[in-house]
Amino acid sequence: MAVPDGLQSVDRLTSLLDAVAAEPGPLAVIAARAGLSEPTALRYLNSVVRNGWVERDPRSRHYRIGMRLFALSRSALGRQGLMGLAGTAMATIVDTCEETATLGVRTGDQLVIAHAVESRQPIRKGATIGETDAWHSTGLGKAILSTLPEAEVRETLRQYDFEATTRRTITSVKALLSDLATVRGRGYAIDDEESVIGLRCVAVPVRDHSGTARYALSVSGPSDRVPSSRLGELAGLLRKQVDHLELFLGFE
Repeated sequence: MAVPDGLQSVDRLTSLLDAVAAEPGPLAVIAARAGLSEPTALRYLNSVVRNGWVERDPRSRHYRIGMRLFALSRSALGRQGLMGLAGTAMATIVDTCEETATLGVRTGDQLVIAHAVESRQPIRKGATIGETDAWHSTGLGKAILSTLPEAEVRETLRQYDFEATTRRTITSVKALLSDLATVRGRGYAIDDEESVIGLRCVAVPVRDHSGTARYALSVSGPSDRVPSSRLGELAGLLRKQVDHLELFLGFE
C-alpha cells in the first residue's frame, strides 16, 4: 500500500533529522545517510534551517542540530543525556559553593545560555536560558574559545563587536588571543569584572571527542564573595564535575 504524501514527508524529515543528529556533515553526506537524493534533502534542510531546527555552518557548510531542537530536547531529556548530567553537576556545584552555575553552548558564531542554577544567596548573578552572551568578556565565552584553533577564533569574531562594558573589558582580537593563551595554560577562564563591575566568574570548557568545546560551565558571584584567591578552588570544583560531562561526550 502506498504511503500518503503527508506521512512520507514526515518519514523523510525524521530520517533527515536522525542523519544530522548522528554527526554534522555536508549535504551529500547527510542526504546519503538519510537515504534521500541531494535535491530532496536540500529542500527539507532549507526549511528546517529557516525554522531553527538545524543550523548550517557558514564556513564548513556542515549541517548540525540547531538551538530550537536543542531547547525542545532539553525539556524532554529530563535527567537523561548531557543536559540531565549537567543539571545534576550544576546543582552539586551550587550546593557546594553557594554561587550561581551556568552552562553555555556555542551555536554558530553565538554563545547561548543553555542552563543555569542560581545561588540562593540574596545577591546573585542571574542568567536567562536562551539569551546570548559575550565571547570576549565572559568566562564561558573565553573558556570555549580557548579550545579552538586561532584561525577559527578569528573567523568567529570577524564581525564581532568588542563592546567595552567596564574599564577591564578586553577590546581587541590581539588582547583576547593573549588572554586565551593564559586560559589554556591554567585550564580555566576568568571574567574579572570584565562584563559587570562587582561580578567575578570562573569557567571551564567542556570538551567532546574532538578535543574542542561546544559547551562551558561557570561559577559566578559578587566579587566580595568570589575574591581572586578563591578562583583556583572554584575552578577545581568545576573541573571535577566537567570530567564527568567530558567522559559522556567522549573526550579522553
